[in-house]
Amino acid sequence: MDTKNRDTGTGTKARYMRRRILARTLALALFLLGLSCSLIPWGRAALRTTFLIPAFIMSSQPAPLQIAGEPITHITQTINSRSGPAYLDLFVPTTQPLDAGTRQGVLLIPGAGDHRKLPELLNFAEAIARTGVVVMAMTTPTLIQSSISVDDTDAVVQAFQTLSRRPELRGQRSGIIAFSAGVPLACFGAADARIRDQVAFVVNFGGYFNTWTTLRAFGYRSLAFDGLKEPWEPIPFAVQVLGNMLIPTLASFEERETLREALLDGATPLSEQELQRLSPEARAIYRLLTGRSPHTVEADIAILPPETRQQIDALSPQRVLPELKAPVYLVHDRHDTALPFTESRDFAKALDKLHHPYDYLEVQIFNHVEVRPDFSTLQLLSDGSTLAFLLTKILHSGGL
Repeated sequence: MDTKNRDTGTGTKARYMRRRILARTLALALFLLGLSCSLIPWGRAALRTTFLIPAFIMSSQPAPLQIAGEPITHITQTINSRSGPAYLDLFVPTTQPLDAGTRQGVLLIPGAGDHRKLPELLNFAEAIARTGVVVMAMTTPTLIQSSISVDDTDAVVQAFQTLSRRPELRGQRSGIIAFSAGVPLACFGAADARIRDQVAFVVNFGGYFNTWTTLRAFGYRSLAFDGLKEPWEPIPFAVQVLGNMLIPTLASFEERETLREALLDGATPLSEQELQRLSPEARAIYRLLTGRSPHTVEADIAILPPETRQQIDALSPQRVLPELKAPVYLVHDRHDTALPFTESRDFAKALDKLHHPYDYLEVQIFNHVEVRPDFSTLQLLSDGSTLAFLLTKILHSGGL
């Protein structure tokens, strides 16, 4: 009896000790995991990725990020550039970081249109900021008016320098993430001698590489790749944006207004009689933008006026490729109907030829740069995992 009680007591004590050891071991493991995620670059990048992928794909911040993420403040600011004002939205963590008191920064450049109050952009910017990164979203009057101007390069440089001067960064390099029409501006800015050594990375999502090949895709209404030819129909808004880039180069005010009105979504196409009243140059631009005459694409390109040709050359990211120093990460929707996915493929091939560090990812769950509402579970698992790996690599390369 006494022996049995002693044995039972000894067994209970042993089990208790094992549980204590197991609990302490688990606590130590969790502590080390948290420490690695906070201090080790790859761990920190991976931790941020686990928060950002759901925010990016689902357009909402995951509950753990809302609960455990850093508190942030939203600051609006207007700065001056050579082309006019640049409008900035800053999302700044308000707590003191544990590691040396420094933070990293990201400059976001959205596409054409006014996206300053777009829920998806705000959600993404806030999600990044809650992981401890200072985020700045920028736009310009030209972008807001659904166009692109090479003159806005200085606005990108000024915005990047404003971000770099934030006291939270203390000289740390920052990355640039651009979407759609923001991609050429990101490339022009990142190649500028004033900031190119401070740019940690450039992410181009759904952009274009060469304005000439983009224009040809609009004119032919088809894409050529890997020896294949695939029909392609751009959305009306993409036609309008490309039109806003080219139409101002026409000399005649009346022709500029005629083409702008004719390219509005739902507008009645110009009749043959109306076309014949236009100059050959205006007719060529209209046919190229609308895909009305695929068999005359090359002839139409050949008669474009010098001002239009200069504009097309100036707006091609390809021209600044030799000046880029930061690694470039390309992401494109395989079935993009705003800008051809072949543009990012061409971008990747050019980077590869120059032995410039880059990654290229084609995805299926996006409609241009917005998440499709009808993606399948298989597509989500496939694209989600590859996006997570790429995002971790991007964050790590930028020291985020």
